[in-house]
Amino acid sequence: MFTETQLAAAVQCPPARAVRWLSPLLRAMHRQGITTPRRAAHFLAQLGHESAGLSRLEENLDYSASRLLEVFENHFNPATAAQYAGQPERIGNRVYASSNGNGNESSGDGYRFRGRSPVHLTGRANYRWIGELLGLPLEAQPDLATGVEVGADIAAAYWRGRGLNTLADENDTLGVSRKLNLGRTDTRRLPNGWVDRAARTKRALAAFGLAA
Repeated sequence: MFTETQLAAAVQCPPARAVRWLSPLLRAMHRQGITTPRRAAHFLAQLGHESAGLSRLEENLDYSASRLLEVFENHFNPATAAQYAGQPERIGNRVYASSNGNGNESSGDGYRFRGRSPVHLTGRANYRWIGELLGLPLEAQPDLATGVEVGADIAAAYWRGRGLNTLADENDTLGVSRKLNLGRTDTRRLPNGWVDRAARTKRALAAFGLAA
């Protein structure tokens, strides 16, 4: 469906990394119906954004106080940001508490089920859901999501499960980005990293010989 050269261009990664990911992604995408050039371009562009070119398969929660106020403004004020700064586990447990199937802050679920895989799968409920789809014990062993083979499977299953093939068919870059990042399309909010997502999608489409 595509070569390592196209993969490297679409996700913006070094050639050696593209070679490592090519076969796992091809297999996973085929199983989940991500089989047209347009679907592949949208999928790979979003993976490139979420994982920094397939280099970051685990969410980095080591934030400074000022960055906490920028990224998680609904969870921190200047005083609490100073208390949590530089403590990834405490940060994860706070910002992801009581959402996506996680328990409260003291449960430890927030950090345990932090973003992993090329799509940064987050939350106990999502680990359970994708694990059931793939027949993998992701809820019990969340670190499995950082592997290349499993990561590719998770990314493709999540994409299809969220209905993103349909949005890709419509060439709806904003809709794809909103659904992936915000979980919905019926909003005026721009997804995090929108400018980068749009630019990456344009480049990925070009790598497959398609117009943006």
